[in-house]
Amino acid sequence: MVKDTYDALETKIDAPFEISGMKLHIGTQRTFYKNIRDLQIKSKQRRLTNMNMARTLYAIGEANGATPTSEQVWLSIRHRDIPKSIRGFLWKSLHSAYKIGEFWDKIPHYENRGKCGLCSLPESMDHILLECDASPASRVIWKAAKDLWLKRENSWPDICFGSILGCNLITVRDSDGKEKVGATRLLKILILESAHLIWKLRCERTIKFGGDREKYHSENEIYNKWIHAINMRLKFDRLLTDSMRYGKKASKIDTVLKTWSGLLKNEDELPDNWIRQAGVLVGMTPRHPPGRLR
Repeated sequence: MVKDTYDALETKIDAPFEISGMKLHIGTQRTFYKNIRDLQIKSKQRRLTNMNMARTLYAIGEANGATPTSEQVWLSIRHRDIPKSIRGFLWKSLHSAYKIGEFWDKIPHYENRGKCGLCSLPESMDHILLECDASPASRVIWKAAKDLWLKRENSWPDICFGSILGCNLITVRDSDGKEKVGATRLLKILILESAHLIWKLRCERTIKFGGDREKYHSENEIYNKWIHAINMRLKFDRLLTDSMRYGKKASKIDTVLKTWSGLLKNEDELPDNWIRQAGVLVGMTPRHPPGRLR
């Protein structure tokens, strides 16, 4: 028999049993972090961050013919192919988070720290990396990067602050418009390793040496440090192809071969697959000071 009226059912859940959100065993650290950030009030956009991002988007748009989104830029600096130390360097540089330049302008009696220790002009990250005419590190390192690149490729691209920050998005193409995987990856490595080394040498000069010009790095020292950094990157590239150790995270052998082939020392004497070969180095030798038995 059908009732004419329905019973009023209690659908309210008592407070102790009313649970919202995601179950802990389902979520991941990344998921929880993202949702917490979404719940928080978005902070005001920083002026310098916006300026650096605009410069990066413009530079990559000029290089590729298509402008990426800011989200793509942020994701690119977290790519697993970039060493963690350089990821931090890129993130802080995009945010202008380093205590240089105008950071010191509002601190009484410390305004002089905002000046370049080499040329006394206002210091900024792009000044340190590219613009300081008195910097032997900038001059020597970028020339070395260009020389190594030209051992295999035709032309060295123009480097600006924006292209450094977004270089992981730059694509090198052949005359038919097809991506050159090895050249694209090599360009990223040369730009990032070079920029990061220039920054580290500046910190040594300013902090470790305390501005003592007698202790500043010579051009030979700078060049040799760059050769060492590139050789170490080559070494790590070879090690990271070990699928037994790194599993699915291992680098592809073919990608590493395409990145470095044509740039190695005595390469004619190496096998086609030199990944497991001992003593593989780039074809640029360190410099030694003049003198007998040197």
